[in-house]
Amino acid sequence: MFGASFGIISQALDIYRKALDIHNRNVLNANNPDYVEENPVIESFAPVGIKFSEVRRDQNIYYLNLRNSKLSTTSYLEERSSMLSNVEGIFQELFEGTGINDYTNRFFKAYLDLMKDPTNRGGKEELFYSARSLSDFLKNKAKDIDSLDNSVDFSLRRVTSRINELVRKIYNINREITVMYAQTYARGRDYKNFLDTRDKYIRELSELINIDIREDEIGRVKIITSGGFALVDFQSNYWNLEYAAGKVYWKSKEGNNTDITDILKGGKLKALLDSRKDLQRFKGEIESIANYLISTVKIPRSNSGTWYLIKNVEDPTQPLSVYGLDGNLEFYDNSTDPPTLISSINAYGSLSLNDLATTINTDPALNTVGFSATVISNPDGTYTLRIENSDPRYSVMDSGGNFFESSPVFTGSGLSDIEPVNTLRDDLEDIDFSLTDTFSEFGNKWWDDTKGLVNDLIKDISTTQADVKDKLRIETALLEALDRKLKEMQGVSIDKEFMELMKIQRTYEAVAKIVTAVDELLQTTLRMV
Repeated sequence: MFGASFGIISQALDIYRKALDIHNRNVLNANNPDYVEENPVIESFAPVGIKFSEVRRDQNIYYLNLRNSKLSTTSYLEERSSMLSNVEGIFQELFEGTGINDYTNRFFKAYLDLMKDPTNRGGKEELFYSARSLSDFLKNKAKDIDSLDNSVDFSLRRVTSRINELVRKIYNINREITVMYAQTYARGRDYKNFLDTRDKYIRELSELINIDIREDEIGRVKIITSGGFALVDFQSNYWNLEYAAGKVYWKSKEGNNTDITDILKGGKLKALLDSRKDLQRFKGEIESIANYLISTVKIPRSNSGTWYLIKNVEDPTQPLSVYGLDGNLEFYDNSTDPPTLISSINAYGSLSLNDLATTINTDPALNTVGFSATVISNPDGTYTLRIENSDPRYSVMDSGGNFFESSPVFTGSGLSDIEPVNTLRDDLEDIDFSLTDTFSEFGNKWWDDTKGLVNDLIKDISTTQADVKDKLRIETALLEALDRKLKEMQGVSIDKEFMELMKIQRTYEAVAKIVTAVDELLQTTLRMV
């Protein structure tokens, strides 16, 4: 009889000691954001005695998914905001200092000042140096963006590698849970420390990529991302991601790669991908500025031997009248007095740019004296016509005021190689004074158009950053609310834990007193024998 009683009492003491350990573990992890409160489930069984049924982990997967989804969103916004702040640092006028507006304004101011006083040598030097400074600034900003883009590319490789590492760790924990469930089934299935570690990894994974979690009855998880692409299943498989050439691929077990770049919805990985798009867009807007300068800005010349259609057109196959261009072109030999008319093209507005070039190039009288025409494809996607004659005796007159003897200020194929033409200093010594007022009007329009392109760039950067910051503020508040709710539902309450500890401690002490009483009864019985 006493042996059975001691066995029951000893079992009870072990169970209550284990319950005390679990509640002590709760208290120690009260400030751990990935810890879920655990509660020992103690049941009585017939005819007498108690048993340790299980360690109940009070986790709410639904709210955990909500929290992790919001965590992916805020991580995405934080990363994009950080990258946009770096872009703001490249373009200093977004906060303080000298920036793109100052360089463009300096150049066009120098241009207009020279048109007012074309003999001013200091003005010529200022135009030359401001043109060089502007082109160098644009190229340097492009290099800065490329450097930032390279760092983003490196970060994408690092983040993808970390995602794969976390996926493997969660997969291994799933396998450990399977083993521990079998090993501890008869001892209350106390393997919840694996689940706390798993939740820590899931939390970090949520910051890197948007995921959805499904949990089975023993605590293993299946993790999927956008489009239903699995990263981990409940036990037997996991899948890797690969980043290559600006794309993220999901790698199947059969060796096939599926591009999931455009279907990702959150996390640092998506933020870095979108940041690259931001950088490419911003660089494209800088490219537009450089292309416009190369394609448009010209100075009036006296003896350049080149006449340009000043207003560029979008389609060289459309009649010039579509663009409001018309007039008569007359070609002269100025070696006679008065000048001799060599040939003329009347009402060229009915011709396309291509047709006008063909008409000039097939005119025998013009070919004889060395005139030729070339349709120029500009870096900004527009077209112009250049008429050339290296003999200074010959000239072109346009009654429509669209063709002028002139030369470009900038050269290059685009942003990567924009620079002042290498003859600019000499060209500035050959300004046609009779055209400076006309080119002042052109200069004001070119300045306004360039300001518009610059403002588009600055507005894009600032509004994108403002939009991201505003969303981040809202989403951070929502995440904090979800974190509080989740902590209320599955976090540790110190007050509750101390009450449970006191209750179990008293029960433990009471059972211990029974041991003492039984021992005294046993000793008394033995003395009576």
